[in-house]
Order: sequence, then C-alpha cells, then structure tokens
Amino acid sequence: MNWHPIRILYPVALAHLTIELCNNYLPVVYPILIVSMGLSYTQVGLVTLVGTVGTTLVQPLFGYLSDRWERRHIITFSLMWLGILMGLVGLTRSYWLLVLLVGLGSLGSAAFHPAGASVIGSVTTTRRGATLSIFSVSGTLGTALSPLLITASIGWLALSGTTVLIPIALLIALLLHRQSGWGTGTSSSSEPAGAQTAEDRARAQNCSLAGLILVILAVMCRSWFQLSLVTYLPEWLQGQGWSAVKSGQILTTLLVSISIGTLIGGTLSDRIGRWQVLALSLGLLGPMQWLFMAAGGPAQVGAVILVGVLLGASLPVSIVMAQETWPRGVGLASALVMGLGWLPGGIGASFTGLFADQTSLTAALRWLAIPPGLGLVCALIYATIWSRYCKDR
Repeated sequence: MNWHPIRILYPVALAHLTIELCNNYLPVVYPILIVSMGLSYTQVGLVTLVGTVGTTLVQPLFGYLSDRWERRHIITFSLMWLGILMGLVGLTRSYWLLVLLVGLGSLGSAAFHPAGASVIGSVTTTRRGATLSIFSVSGTLGTALSPLLITASIGWLALSGTTVLIPIALLIALLLHRQSGWGTGTSSSSEPAGAQTAEDRARAQNCSLAGLILVILAVMCRSWFQLSLVTYLPEWLQGQGWSAVKSGQILTTLLVSISIGTLIGGTLSDRIGRWQVLALSLGLLGPMQWLFMAAGGPAQVGAVILVGVLLGASLPVSIVMAQETWPRGVGLASALVMGLGWLPGGIGASFTGLFADQTSLTAALRWLAIPPGLGLVCALIYATIWSRYCKDR
C-alpha cells in the first residue's frame, strides 16, 4: 500500500519525537530520587538496566508482531502506554514500583520503533533512505528536548512534574488515531520477487538471512564505538586539561553532528547505494577517531564533528538495508537492527572501561578504532555476497 509521503512521514516522525520525549528524562531526576528515596548508585544502575533490556531484547518480538498486526494501532497504543507509565514515575515513592514503571514503560518504546520504522519504510521505494533519516532525527530531537521539558516541569511542580508527559502523549496519540489512511498495511512480501522454484526460494532466503546477519553485526560494531565514545569522552577531555563546561560542549557538538550525519547518510544512500554509505562511514571512523585524539584546537573540534557525521550517516542506512534485505518481515528486520544491534553498545562500553582501568583511558579510546573496522569488514562481505549470489534473486 502506498500513501502520500506527507500523510505518513510527519505523523510518525511526530510520534517518534514524542516517544523519545517521554523516555529520556531519567538522568535529570536520578539526583532527586537518590535524595528522596535514599537510592544507591547500584539501584540507579538497575533501573537503567531494566529500561535498556526492555527496549532492546524485547524489540524483535514486537517487530515480529508489527508484521502481522495493524501498525497504526501499535504506534498509537505504545505512545499512550509509554507516556502514562513514564509520567507516573514522579509520583512513586517505592523503589520497586519505580523499577516496575520503567520496565513496563520501556515495552512501549520496544513496540513503537519497529512499527514506526516499517511504516516509514513503506512510504516510498526511491527515497527510503531520506525518509528514514527524518524519522531518526525526530527521535534525536525528542531525546534532546526530554530533559529540558522535565527540568522545567519539576521546577514548577516538583517531582510530580513528570505527569506533564501524560497529556502530551495522549494528545499526540489521539491526533494520530484520528488520521486515517496510514499505517494500516502489514508486510505481505512472504516470497522474494523472482523466486519461482523451491531451489530459487531457498537460495533467496539464505542470501537474505546472511545479509541481515551481516547488517546486524555491522550495527553492533557501530554501537560499541558510539556508546563507548559518548560515555568516556568528557572524562578523557578533562584529563587532557579541558574544563567540565568545554568538555560538555564538545559532547553536545558530537551529538548534534550525529543528527546532521543522519540526514546526510540516508539521503546519500538513495543516490550512491546503501552498503557504499555504510562501508564509507565505518571505514573512516577509525582514522577520524585517531585524528581527533592526536589533534588539538580547532582541528580537534573539526575531527569530532566528522566523527559524529560518520556515526549518524550509518544509522538510517542500516535500517533501510535490513528492511530491503529481509522484505518478508520489515518490522522484524527493523527491530533486530534497532534493538539487538544496539545491545552490545552497553557491553562494549563496560569492556572499554575495564580496558581503561587496566591501561589508560587514552589507550582504550584508541582501541575503539577496531570495532568500526570490523563493521567495515561486515559491510564489504555483505556487498560481495549480494552482488555475486543474491543480485538476481
């Protein structure tokens, strides 16, 4: 089913912004909860872990369901679910109720992302990279606005200010529900085009599965690099003599650059190809990381901007590649990239920290050139398999 791009793209992008608006404010309320509830850092870490696991590990299940259920309903219900539960966080005075609210709320995020990405991927076949870029950037904007909104609300209503998320989520969900004609399709491509015999169908499925695994592995390598860099960049900069304020500004610069790269990468992939953009961005990450750590002054700032652009460029491209590689279940493919693909990021950040404790933070960050190099290998193998064995599937 085809929809007019405006009718589908911007409503789902608005929903993505709202989802992230409701789901990314916890770091600014943790200090208040530590004092008011007497929480330890370990307890705070458990809340974060529960939210992360709920968002990532369960996402493939919701991706599978989004290929079989009406996606518009999944999007609107997940938005209401997440908004209500995360809005109630400020009212709870029990730690385990806090864990329950965050854990259940994270399921809303897990349900939304594969359904939203699947709907966006159905808008057009010629500019799919550009549309996925807008979808991704809207989520980034929501992530950036979330702590600002809740900080202002807490200043007005104390901790109960988190309840401001409830009417926002319900209003956006109502607006989306009232808009008919979008998100009503599900994946119907159960057979690859051109697979007429059993042998052809088996070959096409094997190629699709191999390609999907390679895309996921490339995203895993990328997430390892990104989350490690974001986690330890301010500490490394301060160790190099930067002030806390300036190191925070550099981190912000990196995050903004990632958003810009997201727009560039998706659009560029529509022109020169998906795997080409993925390989180019991953292949240049290592050298840009080395340049950033070796340079100083304006050159260092320029290098961190390039690192952010390269990181962002690979995000929408990987989602589109997964959808096009596994057309029989675009929801599941999207969920595997956005959920399972990001899971190693936290593990990788922990490993990077352990390596830094054994050597130095500088050595650990230099070592980060290896994961994107491995991701580049995955992208090149993907290109080889696809051109030689799967092109005429």
